[in-house]
Amino acid sequence: MKKGKEKELIGHVVDFVEHGKVQAAYVLGHKDRRLRVLLQTGREELIPRTRILSLSRFPYKASTRQEQLALLALRERRREELKQELIMEELWEVVVDETEEMSPEELAKVYFGSEVDDDQIAAILRAVLEDRFFFRYREGRVLIHSRQEVERLKEARRKEEERLQRQEEGLRWLTAFWEDREEDISKKTKNYWIKALKDFYLYGEEAQGARETKELLQRAGITRPGLIFQILHKAGLFAEDENIELLRYDIKESFPPEVEAEAQRVVARGFSWEGRRDLRHLPLITIDGPETRDFDDALSLHYEADSLVVGIHIADVATFVEPQSVLFKEALRRGTTLYLPERIIPMLPRSLSEEAASLVVGKQRPALSFLIRLSKEAEIISYEIFPSVVCVAKRLTYQEADNLLATDEVLKVLHELARKLFARRLASGALPVLLPEIEIRVRDGQITLERLEFTPARFLVSEFMILANFVAARYFQKHNLPAIYRCQAKPRERLIDGEEHDLLKNFLQVRHLSKGELILTPEFHHGLGLPVYTTISSPIRRIVDLLMEHQILSHLLSGKPRFSAQELTNYLRNLSSVLEAASNISSRTFRYWLLKYLQKEAKGKVLSGLVVEVYQRKARVLLPDYMLTVDVPLPPTFTPKVGMSLRVVLKNINPREDLVRAFLAH
Repeated sequence: MKKGKEKELIGHVVDFVEHGKVQAAYVLGHKDRRLRVLLQTGREELIPRTRILSLSRFPYKASTRQEQLALLALRERRREELKQELIMEELWEVVVDETEEMSPEELAKVYFGSEVDDDQIAAILRAVLEDRFFFRYREGRVLIHSRQEVERLKEARRKEEERLQRQEEGLRWLTAFWEDREEDISKKTKNYWIKALKDFYLYGEEAQGARETKELLQRAGITRPGLIFQILHKAGLFAEDENIELLRYDIKESFPPEVEAEAQRVVARGFSWEGRRDLRHLPLITIDGPETRDFDDALSLHYEADSLVVGIHIADVATFVEPQSVLFKEALRRGTTLYLPERIIPMLPRSLSEEAASLVVGKQRPALSFLIRLSKEAEIISYEIFPSVVCVAKRLTYQEADNLLATDEVLKVLHELARKLFARRLASGALPVLLPEIEIRVRDGQITLERLEFTPARFLVSEFMILANFVAARYFQKHNLPAIYRCQAKPRERLIDGEEHDLLKNFLQVRHLSKGELILTPEFHHGLGLPVYTTISSPIRRIVDLLMEHQILSHLLSGKPRFSAQELTNYLRNLSSVLEAASNISSRTFRYWLLKYLQKEAKGKVLSGLVVEVYQRKARVLLPDYMLTVDVPLPPTFTPKVGMSLRVVLKNINPREDLVRAFLAH
């Protein structure tokens, strides 16, 4: 702006925005590109031209400060009075169908007539800036909202008013509910907030209406997730030990009616003997946990000439669960059987998983049999895979099998073969990590904990399942069939030799293992020391095993695979999230019940621990009795070494908030 032009602005009255509010000011002068103005408060301020909304067409004569302030007061009062008189909806109705935008002066003429003054133009502009429905000001022009836009804005305003009212009622309800007071709130509002709190507790930021719920919780001073749970528990929505992970992932123990109905149909239909070899003469045994009901593998042993024939018989689930059936689709949706401390959630209905497809002692069952001929040194001489009919002769628990190992000839030979198979895998680079397993059971509200060691019977069963899975993978590879393989890259660092039983070394080794993967190409499995590997031994419990059972049976019976490589790719893509969810549910549920057990049985007691990691002011300590790690604060004068034994005390255990605090015992 030229100096002459700037000088001409002295004495003009301007409207500008200050802290979001429009106010009038008197121009006293200029500095650089800013105007020096007098405010109604008597204060002077420098404002940039960009903040000016309106400018009087002529300067006003006001030579003294008192006259200038009086002028501002008069202009401000008249502009506000004119603004209050305006009915914006009536003005909008006049112009909405005529044009999309106008200048403030043009709009003022529509309302006030052809002759308008500065105050009328400023009043129109002030009203437009305050308006929320009909007009919008942008770069000196007034935009006229369409009828559709006005309806949208009105609806948005209505919803916002509802939201604000809901917030106030929600705050009153929540405060009263927490304090055990009655509050006159509608049932609709109560139900709304209970559902909102539940969704927010389960899904956090991804919950519908998360921002609104967070606002309510902040206003109520509720900051911890555990407090939200307490509210929902108090409202009767959650049981004290509600499995939140099952709700979060929408996993139900019961099956949809159509799935149960189909299970009943296939059970009633039974299985066909066509194409099956009768192996009922072989004395099969199952070895499982005492509470197992879904038996999907059995073992047999017989001799042929100078070799041993180990039979690994897998429940033929595929004959009951056809691809594209509702049973199959439900199994895909679940992915795996969930073995949780308080319940078992099967992948397939119990009429199949625990009865018709399960290798129950004394019952004729369809199976996929692996007859593997081994030398006395456990070298694979040959193998056969075929559909069969079997009948389990004996059911043993792991404990019973361990007790019989010294006297039962079959178990003794199987165990010796398992040892030699294991030695071969070790020689090929296998890296088994031998850590005890903690088993927690919850029955009738009672929590029991058992520390399971890797006993000979468990070792025996594990080794022959690995053998069957390896042979199946070789079959897929030999016949160039699409398959889902499992692989594991080399460990990042090797701390043990594979037969190391030292607890600390095995525990530390876990951190250096590479993650196992499901892939469609055969690759080396460094954890098992095998050139190729799949899983087929648990089709009752794992969908991947069921897919592979379908694949191998189809090829055996028709010479063709059941699934193409593309179909398996699609299954894997969908299963990755399903199996991850199952893993999260299992680990988090286990940890909840472990902390609940410790809260009751170990809180305040002195426990033995092993230092597994040392930080600047704390140590991570493994509690071997529970295979749980805790962080223990350290005094400034004490720095333990990894492997050192410590005595610790657990305090502040909160299973619902996954909180456990440990301290050095005095």
